[in-house]
Amino acid sequence: MPKPLAVVGATLVPLALTVVPMATTPLVADGAVATYKLSYASLPNGTKQVVRWNGCQLGITYKVNLGAVPLAQRAAVLADTQKALVQVQNSTGFRFVYKGSTTEVPRVGSMPKQTAELVVAFTSPTKTDYPLSGSTLGQGGLYYGWVSRTVSGKTTYTVAAQRGFVVIDTPQMLSQLKSGTGTGLRRQNLLSHELGHAVGLQHVDDTHQQMYPSLRTTSPQFFYTGDRTGLTKVGKPAGCINTAYMPLPDLN
Repeated sequence: MPKPLAVVGATLVPLALTVVPMATTPLVADGAVATYKLSYASLPNGTKQVVRWNGCQLGITYKVNLGAVPLAQRAAVLADTQKALVQVQNSTGFRFVYKGSTTEVPRVGSMPKQTAELVVAFTSPTKTDYPLSGSTLGQGGLYYGWVSRTVSGKTTYTVAAQRGFVVIDTPQMLSQLKSGTGTGLRRQNLLSHELGHAVGLQHVDDTHQQMYPSLRTTSPQFFYTGDRTGLTKVGKPAGCINTAYMPLPDLN
């Protein structure tokens, strides 16, 4: 069997706090292998909340940077990206709204300046400071904001995902992964994994799931059962979040 291609990379950064990685917790019975894991915000009062997009948001805007893709392959790579987004949309209920191309390449600290809520950049390791080295083909993640409200001495927090990103090591992707739909070493499966991070999923140890940290010859087409369960948990069915006073506005 070929050596698995690592797709390790999940970044969760608070907009209202110091930039630090957040903890994740498996949502399964004790002793079982987690089939999905969600992202959590650690709040100043010692509590944690799931980080997810507002279930009542009209749409999540996105732009795609195809700058590192040869002209003859750009249409196919964009199609692969949009097919992966359709699968995320089908499991979450969110509507992803394409706002065209961009030259933006996500970097640490760049999220507040994004011109779309989600930016997918096909780039090279030298253009971003998110780690793309060795066999790491991609990074994906979320930025979130929170607001607090104190009533009668009791403080509560509201948390919402505000921006997301995906960066792909394009030369390595084009040389090692196939286009089109199917299981195994395919671009759409790499994109599904990283988009999973961008909507709030983390890595799992279950090799059947797309959110396993390595892309393999046995990787599922798009998402498997645990992945889809996790996407539902962070999707539209989870309900509305009041984002009126969040650090960043909705862009739809």
